[in-house]
Amino acid sequence: MRSVFALLGSALFFATQCPALAATPVPIAGGAATLSPDNTKIQFVGTHSPPKKPDPRTGGFAKFKGKAEVDAATKSLKAVSVEIDTASLFTEIDKLTNHLKSADFFEVREYPKATFESTKITPGTGSKATITGKLSLHGVTKEISFPATVDLGEKGLTLTSEFSIDRRQFGMNYGLAEGGVEPKVSMTVVVGEKTTPK
Repeated sequence: MRSVFALLGSALFFATQCPALAATPVPIAGGAATLSPDNTKIQFVGTHSPPKKPDPRTGGFAKFKGKAEVDAATKSLKAVSVEIDTASLFTEIDKLTNHLKSADFFEVREYPKATFESTKITPGTGSKATITGKLSLHGVTKEISFPATVDLGEKGLTLTSEFSIDRRQFGMNYGLAEGGVEPKVSMTVVVGEKTTPK
């Protein structure tokens, strides 16, 4: 099972090495876009430490709900919140999926939900922005910041973000003593693309 967090690299690898499909804007109603697996994907990926085979594999979540609040006048993102059903985690390998759900990682029975709630969104150049907020995962809440490309048009909202988190900060330490699995987990979030469970 040491290939476990090797699972969490191919999402980012795929996103960076393969041309992205054109995102479909998520409609805005009442100043907000409703986020769900039908219009958003949340993927994670990890790798082995050298000299072990990297063999990255993709993981994701099949069930979550969220909201992106927007300012129609300034065409800017105001806030983002997401609640993830951790038991809906999926990967390409059933055995790996089960291990990630166990006490070695997500402990889905003890911590059935993971949440993110933004506290600040800082506009950047053009469509770029930095989103800061509180991520609650595995019973631990930490503030994180990550870059995003945000597009607000007549048809709705699209958003793309690629960043990494350190799983050690959330008490996920499996595989670190042996040096077999990298502590950094790459994340890819796309608003405008449907989640496709493996």
